[in-house]
Amino acid sequence: MCSFRRFILLLLTAPFAAHAIAAEELPKIVQIGFAGPLAEINAKSGRNAAILAIEEANKSNPRINGQAVIFDLMEQDDKADPRITEYIARLFVSSNAIGVVGHWTSNATVIAAPVYNAAGLAQISPASWSRGFTQKSYKSAFQILGSDDAGLALAADYLVREQQLKRIFVLDDGAYLGMSMADYLSNHVKTAGGEIVYRASVNGKTSDFNAPLQKAQQIKPDLIFFSGRVIQSDVLARNLQRFNLPSKLLVTGSVVTDSFLRDADKTTNTVMAIVPSTPLEKRPGMAALQKKYAERFNADMLPFAAYSYDCVNLLIAAAKKANSLERSKIIDALHEIKYNGITGPISFDANGALVKPSFTLYIMEQHKWVPLRVFTAK
Repeated sequence: MCSFRRFILLLLTAPFAAHAIAAEELPKIVQIGFAGPLAEINAKSGRNAAILAIEEANKSNPRINGQAVIFDLMEQDDKADPRITEYIARLFVSSNAIGVVGHWTSNATVIAAPVYNAAGLAQISPASWSRGFTQKSYKSAFQILGSDDAGLALAADYLVREQQLKRIFVLDDGAYLGMSMADYLSNHVKTAGGEIVYRASVNGKTSDFNAPLQKAQQIKPDLIFFSGRVIQSDVLARNLQRFNLPSKLLVTGSVVTDSFLRDADKTTNTVMAIVPSTPLEKRPGMAALQKKYAERFNADMLPFAAYSYDCVNLLIAAAKKANSLERSKIIDALHEIKYNGITGPISFDANGALVKPSFTLYIMEQHKWVPLRVFTAK
């Protein structure tokens, strides 16, 4: 009788036991935050690359500390707006995210940094190269690009000393990054023996460059430098010819794209761009990544999206290195990690700045962006 009862009890409890075992084996959902102005094509391409990295990671059936995990992208549109940025940063802090890939613009990245640092949540920016991001030595801040200050120092020295472009006309868009980059370049030009012949800011949304270009007509500088949004750089490049200006133009940001070439292809002026990377098209694995991206999203991958792809993989690699999902341990692992990404070797100094960053000075030639000089900072 007792044996019979035990048999019946076993039959009754078996489904519950099986359910309990299955529940233990269910993978844990692990969120990774992503923030940027998703209506903008560059940030959207970065978001897609982040999704691709997560999908690839999940195919390998990852485990952290013996627990099966599934990574999931928690994406937020910060619209490059300071108030929305701070709200989103606090949202990520209150979530279960193990780290954040973001933000996309330097202003948003710098605004969010103290929020993440206070909460001990890792922040890796895929597109911000402002020195201000790592300048305050936040333990949670990691910059996957070389800083604007270092890149502009190398470019200014080359252009003034070797290209003999000594009289520089400086414009910025009045925004945080634009003004700081204009300051850095101005200082480095003077150090190299050049002269700042004019310095001004324009409205960040204007397409009217008539006033500064009329001033440039009078001054006739060797080089015009503009630090601002891509759409304004395009307008400025197209207007140089209208004002019969012989000056060369140096711009910054995500301009090394086919779309910029199409819009600015009628200018006869020399147009250059300083970019915080080596020529990505020559990096091992880049062609394969672009192919996978095109197959997944039926679109071409924009260059800076590769950094977003690396940021996601870097966070996952840090979690694996720490063998933990604890935020503090992931931050510690990021400070120690040496990772060979699509964009190049990645490791950080004590402030979270990229060790030995590279920069490329591009020039527009025959409707193509051609590397003019590649620099490696010490």
